[in-house]
Amino acid sequence: MNPDRLADLEDERRFLLRSLRDLDAELAAGDVDRGDYDTLRDGYTKRAADVLRDIEEGTAALPPAPARRWPRRLAAITLIAVVAAGAGWFVAHSSGQRLEGDEITGGVARDDTAVLLAQARALLGVDPRGAQALYERVLAERPEHPEALTYSAWLLFTASGGASDELRAAAVAAAKQQLARAVAADASYPDPYCFLAVIAANADEDVTTAHAEVERCLALDPPAEIRALVEQFAADLDPTPTTAP
Repeated sequence: MNPDRLADLEDERRFLLRSLRDLDAELAAGDVDRGDYDTLRDGYTKRAADVLRDIEEGTAALPPAPARRWPRRLAAITLIAVVAAGAGWFVAHSSGQRLEGDEITGGVARDDTAVLLAQARALLGVDPRGAQALYERVLAERPEHPEALTYSAWLLFTASGGASDELRAAAVAAAKQQLARAVAADASYPDPYCFLAVIAANADEDVTTAHAEVERCLALDPPAEIRALVEQFAADLDPTPTTAP
């Protein structure tokens, strides 16, 4: 990709991020109704994710920058995600599976959504971009699907590890917003809490929030092998919050 195209993509990224901020301000001021806000926000967020991926692909051909090592905590939570998906614990709480037989927008059967989700899970540790594309197909029809929101956000966050500080900050912000939407869609779904914990620990260096999110995840009673991994992740966080007397 030539430098002019990369510059255009950077301009578009800045425009989209500015548009998201302006949209939030318009909602707060009552200048846009909630339905229009949700539609516009989803469109801007999707376009921003596409632009970030295009920038990542374009910069891949440039001389590589020194590799950035993810902290051990991130490796631990990635292992948790892969093991949990294989065990069927996290994904079994997905509203997409609980509501099997319903219809989604556009007349696409929920069975089709279940197939897309199963394919995405299989690709999580093998082909992250392929998994992301499948989650985005689900979100195109069901924008508030908890599992698709959660894992699309997680893949966006992990893909930002080698990006510039500015791009990584934008990806982290988008991932956190999407995880918050997943929690709002289904507070009993455990995955976003774990991923919010790792973002708090690694991106924000906010250990207190990370511990709080871990506790929310553990409160949903994962099986023993998952609990052990989550607890080990929590043990690696330092300092451990103390309870006030």
